Amino acid sequence: MKFPLLICLLLTCFSIQAQKLYRANHRFLEAGVYLGAANYAGDVAHSFFEPSETHLSYGGYLRYFIAERFSVRTQVYAGAISGEDAHASDDAQRARSLRFGTDILELAVLGEWHPLGLYRYKDVGVRRFFVSPYLFAGAAGVFGGAKTEYYGAPAEGSKVLAAPLPESGPNQKFLAAPLGIGCRAQINETIILGLDAGARMVFSDKLDGVHLNGNPDNNDWYFFGGMSISFILSSAKKRW
Repeated sequence: MKFPLLICLLLTCFSIQAQKLYRANHRFLEAGVYLGAANYAGDVAHSFFEPSETHLSYGGYLRYFIAERFSVRTQVYAGAISGEDAHASDDAQRARSLRFGTDILELAVLGEWHPLGLYRYKDVGVRRFFVSPYLFAGAAGVFGGAKTEYYGAPAEGSKVLAAPLPESGPNQKFLAAPLGIGCRAQINETIILGLDAGARMVFSDKLDGVHLNGNPDNNDWYFFGGMSISFILSSAKKRW
């Protein structure tokens, strides 16, 4: 009777120790793809978010966990944004008759905080399915080239526009500050499904090509949100 009991005690100790090691050696790398939607807020927008101006966005990313609750993500996202004064509720903005569209490319580095951690275990040390929310913030370089046009009556253009189009000195490169929320669900030892949504504050008022004809004191914003699938490239049980 003593020998089986000793074996059980040894197996229990081994399981507990293995679980501790698995939790401690949490550094690993994953790669994923993203598909979602993009939108915009700025001088050519009815409100902070105009549903009718939603477009496709997509991209890829790498995420590296440096601790159980912290990770770093680098990503390349692309999408399209647009706006039109016809959606505005303000009579003066509708009379301005401007619209724009542009493709944008975002290169970003983000820090992520996972307040609940990554793993949840059963009593025997087996990982169970768990959804982990997270917050993210970082910095991004944005590339775009807005095409802005006046679609109103030609004779009225000089009356409603403060400057001729295209406005002088259009920017093609911008800096932005992404911030947002998401959740991450590890389906098995390799596959992770995710959802996230974030706003990007652009440090410029020229993303939409409208500056002098709008409010030069208000910078532009754009938004990315959607779903992702990623795959663990390195073992979560081994330190890098």
